[in-house]
Amino acid sequence: MMERSWSLEAWLSPEGITRVLPWVKYAFWGLLLALVVILLVRSVTGRSQKAISRAYRVFFWLVALLFAGLLTYQATWQLAGFVRPEFVTFMKRYNRRPDNPAANLLRGSILDVRGRTLATTDPDVPGRRWYPGGAPFFHIIGYEHPVYGMSGVEAADHPRLSGMTRDTTPEWEKFRRNLITRAEIEGTDRVLTLDATLQRKAHALMKGRRGAVVAIDPSDGAVLVLYSSPSLNPEKLDPAVFTRKDADASLLNRALQGLYPPGSTFKVLIAAAALERGVNPQIDCPADGYRFGTGNKPIRDHEFYDYQRNGRVWPGHGRIGMREAMAKSSNIYFAKLGTQIGGESVYGMAVKCGFTRPWLVFEGSAANLSSAAARFPALTDRDVAKTAQISIGQGDMLATPLHMAVLAGAIGRQGVVWSPRLAADQPPVPQEAMFSADTAKALTAMMRHTVLQGTGRAADIEGLSVAGKTGTAQNPHGDDHSWFIGFAPSVNPRIAFAVIVENGGYGSRAAVPVAAELLKAAQVDGYFTRAAGAVPAGGVP
Repeated sequence: MMERSWSLEAWLSPEGITRVLPWVKYAFWGLLLALVVILLVRSVTGRSQKAISRAYRVFFWLVALLFAGLLTYQATWQLAGFVRPEFVTFMKRYNRRPDNPAANLLRGSILDVRGRTLATTDPDVPGRRWYPGGAPFFHIIGYEHPVYGMSGVEAADHPRLSGMTRDTTPEWEKFRRNLITRAEIEGTDRVLTLDATLQRKAHALMKGRRGAVVAIDPSDGAVLVLYSSPSLNPEKLDPAVFTRKDADASLLNRALQGLYPPGSTFKVLIAAAALERGVNPQIDCPADGYRFGTGNKPIRDHEFYDYQRNGRVWPGHGRIGMREAMAKSSNIYFAKLGTQIGGESVYGMAVKCGFTRPWLVFEGSAANLSSAAARFPALTDRDVAKTAQISIGQGDMLATPLHMAVLAGAIGRQGVVWSPRLAADQPPVPQEAMFSADTAKALTAMMRHTVLQGTGRAADIEGLSVAGKTGTAQNPHGDDHSWFIGFAPSVNPRIAFAVIVENGGYGSRAAVPVAAELLKAAQVDGYFTRAAGAVPAGGVP
């Protein structure tokens, strides 16, 4: 709970004054009541003229103090109303006068890591927000609109962008200037870790299909891409999207809030749980699948159904190891492996990898932006059926694209994960290692083999050693979802990513091409040849 400050300085601040003075109206009615009481007492008791005159003098002095308070209260609105969000919102929405003080507020700009403007005050229409970044940034930058309100970073950092905060010396100095200079009330700019080039590339690659693209720098947690599709133009908001009739759920930030079964991409976590226990077995993967318990359908590999559709009989993988099972994305192998190590081990690894909590990505001056918490049941070793399903990324579990990108980044960085961060001025925050460096090294080799000779071959980019894992997640409401997670290069990676295309089918068909083209764009832009943490010419350090 926030402690109240009763110091004189606190009460004389704009917040303190505006906290006290709204009670003036109640004092006004109290004084009127007192006047009525005085008149009644005079008429009923007939007290002396001298006593009545004294009562009148006290009353009128109180009235004078009341009006002085009202004038002071009015002055706080005129001089420092910009520190009250409700005042600014009200004036923008209802005050059409040319001298509207809210129109003089130069709201701070939002910039990408290279200093490119994503949101700023419209130079042609004072008081209106202009979004040069456009639709690719809708879900993360959000909007500041006189009718629909605010969302995204615009809402989370509203006080700082509006010049209301005084957390740092520069903000205090700007606040004082705003009080003195009424012509232009300036807010504070916000620089994000987003790379506008890569964000726009993700937008172009998704082509309006539902899904999300997340890319982070696993060396420090900087979020490079946080894209949700379909997106909207924040300058042309359609009222229809704010109703339940929007079938595409266009307002949903799928990158942070979208919850999906991760499909075969989750097999990397099962492999990590086994390797941490020193388990790396050869397992028989027959054509007829893996049956667990009574009354349960067998878990089969996708080749079984491919052969069946073509009127052929699949012979099965036979006895294979973890490396080959990862490359082939064998459901049978990982279902058996998960039940072999037990539900408690699987659950313990899921907790260590952050699958039972949300990830905070942006701490604003008004609110925070976080992912949804992934959903994961508390498994025990008795939950054989649940464990088998979850071990192939299905069943009673869901994850966000951000969770999967963070997991991929931890594999590429020796098991260590850095908290994902969107604010460029936020220092990197390391988390507890998810697993050992030896486990991460083994997983990296498997994921690199998956790209070289397995289901992720379309992501084998010349000059860039990509490691990845595809996934095809069964969807009870339609076609399967397409996943691809990974990182590049495989040694000291600069980018870790997660791509999901809703109803895209096999991961190799829909998600892999998106990730591959995004990595190529970063490669052409020289991202992989720059030193870690370096900003290109013209950028913002």
